[in-house]
Amino acid sequence: MWRYYVFLLGLCTIDSCASAQHSAECNRTLRYNFLKSKLDSGICIPNGYQIMEIYETDLNDDGLTDKVLRWQKIKLLDGDTIFHSIYTKMNDGTLRLFKKLDNLEPLYFNNYFSKSGETFYDSIKSIYSYPTTSEVEFNTKTISLKFYIDAATVKKLFFTYSTQEKTWILTREIQWFAPMQNKEDYKQDYDRASKTPMRIDDFDMLKYIGW
Repeated sequence: MWRYYVFLLGLCTIDSCASAQHSAECNRTLRYNFLKSKLDSGICIPNGYQIMEIYETDLNDDGLTDKVLRWQKIKLLDGDTIFHSIYTKMNDGTLRLFKKLDNLEPLYFNNYFSKSGETFYDSIKSIYSYPTTSEVEFNTKTISLKFYIDAATVKKLFFTYSTQEKTWILTREIQWFAPMQNKEDYKQDYDRASKTPMRIDDFDMLKYIGW
């Protein structure tokens, strides 16, 4: 379900946005000034959004350093999505937008525990376990997702780049019994090759955890 909001140009203030260099054609708003050195020309996100992080790694294993942008609304509202845009490095040194993913992190809610009164949103919040502890990592040829699938079980999925498929395919799964949030309390259940070679494009965290 998509919701559309109107953002005023004055929404990005000194407190909420360290750098706001954007136009109607190309929004390059940064949440933090230190990201400016990583922001290549030609990188743009929709107006009303800001770049939170920029990762640098060789995601498609071609020997060139790619970039991943993590971006979101300047003012997040309940049910909003956190996005990741993957820019691959070309042989001439330029970056090309390769893929935009909207499914790597839980949906945002200001409070995951209290009921909002909206049945749809409350049904989503109730299925998450410790959503703020979810992790996304970008390494050479691999995107990994770590999240709780229930109150006492942590899963880590490894998606490996396939030159043939031109996307990342689920190749490995690790699962822990984790009654506490401290990593030292984890007890590994298994570490195995995936039985279902799912494309990262098709991953749906809510369906995965049983919503």
